[in-house]
Amino acid sequence: MKFSIYFAFFLILCLIQTVAGQSVQHTYRFYEDLAVAKPECGPGLEPWQALGSCQKDTQGGTYVEDRLPCGVQRKVYRNSMNWGLMYPNSEGAITTNYTIQMYIKVTDWGNIWARIIDFSNGTRDEGIYFKSTPGSTDRCLDFYPSGITGACPYFNKSTYYLLTFTRNGQTGIMDVYVDNTLFTSYDDSEGKYVGKAGTPIYIFRDDEQKPCESGIANFAYLSFSNRHFSQRDVDSTFKDICFVANINAYADFSISPNPSCGFPRNITVEYTGIIPAPGTGYTFNWEWDGARIISGSGMGPYVVSWDTGGSKNVALTVVNNSCGNPLYNRKQAVISSLDLTSTTVSGDCEVGEKGTITLRGLEGTGPYAYSIDSVNYQQDSVFVVPIGTYRFFVKDKNDCTIAKNIVVEFNGDIQVAAMADTVVCSGGSVSLDVTGNGEQYSWSPAFGLDDPSSKTPVASPGQTTQYIVTAKKGTCTKSDTVIVEVAPKVQVNVTPDAVIEYNVPYQLSVSSPQVMDLKGAIFSWSPPEGLDNPASQSPKVVLREDKSYSVELTGPNGCKGSGIVNLTVKKTENITIPGVFTPNGDGKNEVLMPVLTEIASIRYFKIFNRWGEVVYYTDQINNGWDGRYKGGNPMTGTYVWEIEGTSVKGKVVRRKGSVLLVK
Repeated sequence: MKFSIYFAFFLILCLIQTVAGQSVQHTYRFYEDLAVAKPECGPGLEPWQALGSCQKDTQGGTYVEDRLPCGVQRKVYRNSMNWGLMYPNSEGAITTNYTIQMYIKVTDWGNIWARIIDFSNGTRDEGIYFKSTPGSTDRCLDFYPSGITGACPYFNKSTYYLLTFTRNGQTGIMDVYVDNTLFTSYDDSEGKYVGKAGTPIYIFRDDEQKPCESGIANFAYLSFSNRHFSQRDVDSTFKDICFVANINAYADFSISPNPSCGFPRNITVEYTGIIPAPGTGYTFNWEWDGARIISGSGMGPYVVSWDTGGSKNVALTVVNNSCGNPLYNRKQAVISSLDLTSTTVSGDCEVGEKGTITLRGLEGTGPYAYSIDSVNYQQDSVFVVPIGTYRFFVKDKNDCTIAKNIVVEFNGDIQVAAMADTVVCSGGSVSLDVTGNGEQYSWSPAFGLDDPSSKTPVASPGQTTQYIVTAKKGTCTKSDTVIVEVAPKVQVNVTPDAVIEYNVPYQLSVSSPQVMDLKGAIFSWSPPEGLDNPASQSPKVVLREDKSYSVELTGPNGCKGSGIVNLTVKKTENITIPGVFTPNGDGKNEVLMPVLTEIASIRYFKIFNRWGEVVYYTDQINNGWDGRYKGGNPMTGTYVWEIEGTSVKGKVVRRKGSVLLVK
């Protein structure tokens, strides 16, 4: 339906093209004036007396209330007897190719003839008339002097007719439509019914040759254009004649959604008038009543938003740039600020008495409907419900809906308080503690709990969980919550395994992506030998032999992680002699052997007693002293040794020292 309405207006707007390509369209709707419908640029109509000595009223016409066939009650223009309307035709809309449309109801036929249109400026009797016929109060259509044409009699005084007179300038044929039916086609090749720029066209006003052939009609709509109408054009106009005759669509626009539920919310305002985009030749001035413009310019569309509720005035003024004629249109955008209030009467759980909630919708458009489930609504605003927390809904006449949580309290002495939220390490557990006077307790969810019906269950959740404890005493229940946060497993990043220099300090370190605050962490390295600080995040180690270290990291939340690092001491040429040996026959540490590292050969290995005597000598790499001297038994005492060897790289290595022999 809407498409056809706009199509009808588009046909009106896409005016007849003259030889020079200029289009002319002048529309009149008689809203207590005879001016052209703004924002069109054109002359106004004028009341004009009939020529000749006819009896005439002192005024050309009046505005009277009438009801159109579509049910619209409005004022229309009624000409007085022997008065008509003069259209100046100053722009030449009516020449050889034109369309004149009028939506009229004749209220007085006059005598035998009633002039409809005069093209001769009152100089000729030739014209288009309503004419009486014997035996009928109805009238016929007459192209004088050619005679009656079309069905006869046909026209009565109780009906509004859409009369379309459209002449094809190339063929000379004038088609006459009554409503959307082709009533007759008249061959006007002689040009009797043509106009001339600057020569007025008269409607319901007679000529001077045979004066006083006039009638009276109610005018709801009249238009002049320099375009020939087809059957399709007439069909479209008649189909929406109520809209065409009563609504000026030049400044029409839509607001969506309207009403709008809540704010702020984006609302689209779109021009829906008959001016095609991009609106060339017109200026579009919008008024927004305090809205924020999110997007849009010119003729739109616009996206706007209001920060408050209520009725907002959106106005559009369309100005024709050719003549400055403005057309103003205003609509209301309804921004709902629907609210819901409630009064609650507590129940008594010890005696099983339910609570009562009374709801009240505000700031919307009544009547209101209420619901406890958002599906089933009722007009009654009172709900009787057991103790608990509920979500209630209110909906107004515009289907705007809001919801609020409402708690139904109870009269009773039941108490329950869960422990404070806590943290456990991944894989750990915690005892959930609660204080209260409940007779029974239940926890949910049951996942991770050793006994959900215990007052103090042990929780071992796999992930952070909010547990709800519900205490019951009689029919009374009350709940509280505790969140058990599961800290992620502590991953420990230790210095990678490394080969380090012999007897040279080496830096170790430890970190964890889960422990951001290392200053609050505790570190423990094991074994402590070789480390400068086993409790440091980054101790230094000095080694002469390979060793592995483990480290335990304890975060500020008490969660622990561990790691290990393996250190290999880089081999270098060296000779060492143990400080003590015990050749006592127990099979342990019986021979004093040099410890050789990267040594290829021994030049000498000598041991001296306290008097400087050599008690042992060898140049063999795998030999050692068993403590005997000249075949005697080993004697306890301190001995001095000297050794010289050659490394695999040819480097000479000399060492001196002492050793304690213990039997």
